Amino acid sequence: MILTNYCKSIFSIVVILLSWELASGGLIPSASQTVMTLIQLLSSIDFLENVAISLQRLGIGWIIGTFIGTCLGMLIGYYSSAKAFFMPIVSALFPIPKIALLPLFLVIFGLGEVSKIATIFIGAFFPSIITAYSASSRVPTSLTDAARTCGAASFRILRTIVFPYSLPTIIQGFRTSTSISLTLLVAAEMLGATKGLGYWVYATGGSLQFDQMLAGIICLSIIGLLISYICDRLYKNLCSWSESIEGNN
Repeated sequence: MILTNYCKSIFSIVVILLSWELASGGLIPSASQTVMTLIQLLSSIDFLENVAISLQRLGIGWIIGTFIGTCLGMLIGYYSSAKAFFMPIVSALFPIPKIALLPLFLVIFGLGEVSKIATIFIGAFFPSIITAYSASSRVPTSLTDAARTCGAASFRILRTIVFPYSLPTIIQGFRTSTSISLTLLVAAEMLGATKGLGYWVYATGGSLQFDQMLAGIICLSIIGLLISYICDRLYKNLCSWSESIEGNN
């Protein structure tokens, strides 16, 4: 079964590349040309520097945003007083397209790294709040009541029951927060940067170097796939117990 699914995945990639190869022409470079360009760029110090800068921005903004958002979301889901205070604010700000905040961050923080990291932070922060809130609010009251009856303190219940129970949903939500953060990273680098993959895509497209532009886009796609793979491994390593519980149910 695993081999069959692997073959299907390879086949789908081959179909996409062949379709791209046949549809190319004019200003649109072929798939083979783009792949060769990407291979050449991977040996270029300048391109690798752009990749490293983007990964650094993405990592800092996503880690801080996810950590704070997850902690706040769990507090909102577990404590009714925290929900009463924070949820109206979150509900008012969450629907705002996060990319619309980028010009505001540029005005407040300038064109430096802080504005870009702040944009990525927002992209990870709000989805993490919603995911953690949704997960922690679904913890069966029978578990928390039993722990409370045994004399467990509120924070200990949150740490030993609510968080482990919520962890599978939180990790699955990483895909959403990272995809939004990656999108905002590209937007931030296109508008106010001189380095990074977003800037690379914008600059090479503006100079009609479409093979290099598409190579940059493919690199962004690869980063997204790697993040998805890491999320899968985290889920399997940390939350394998949840699959067995679901199977028994």
